[in-house]
Amino acid sequence: MNEYQLLNPYTAKALEYALAISYLLLFIPFWRFVQGEAVPAHALGFGWFQVPNGVHLHAGHAWARPEGGAVEVGLDDFAHKLVGPLETVRFPEIGAPVRQGQKAFTIVAGGQPLDVLSPVDGHVIALNEAVRAHPADALRDPYGAGWLMKVEPRWLTGNLKNLFSGDAARRFLDAAAGKLAQRLTPQLGVVLQDGGTPVHGIARALDEDHWDELARRFLEGK
Repeated sequence: MNEYQLLNPYTAKALEYALAISYLLLFIPFWRFVQGEAVPAHALGFGWFQVPNGVHLHAGHAWARPEGGAVEVGLDDFAHKLVGPLETVRFPEIGAPVRQGQKAFTIVAGGQPLDVLSPVDGHVIALNEAVRAHPADALRDPYGAGWLMKVEPRWLTGNLKNLFSGDAARRFLDAAAGKLAQRLTPQLGVVLQDGGTPVHGIARALDEDHWDELARRFLEGK
């Protein structure tokens, strides 16, 4: 018989409540961190990272949005906040082929190059030159002006079946948020409550020495 079984039912239930409250309190600074501001406890919940309707997410946190005969591709809200402001985007050449689930372009943040997988099959037909010139601006509007490239799709109907959209996309981002929250330490929580770390660059706040490894796992869809 273990120590927990030796507790009377009331003590055991109190311990369960204490653990639940501790877990909730751990979420509060993480929520503030992601939002960049203090929020009341009653506002806690998922929905930390946003995805608009009409956008389809790849497991590696690239997004695709059909526009006429082309598909816009970018980096989702989660990925931007995970890695922080982009220093460089290494684009493919116009006309280059891309394959769903394979490297499409490389972002550089915090001095570390990180490969991003393509959400669709096709050929690159346009690049966002504004983002090339000012890559850090992409995080301000990741699903709008922050698009990165346009692709002429090859197997769009089939590709979209492998992506998340609507409620499935929101659940996918909620799950990613949960994975990050599990890594939140009480020490980090104190830091965030005392003034916080900038909302962009969550991976570096969670693991300063190995943040790029953490980011790569998410961008590889793991």
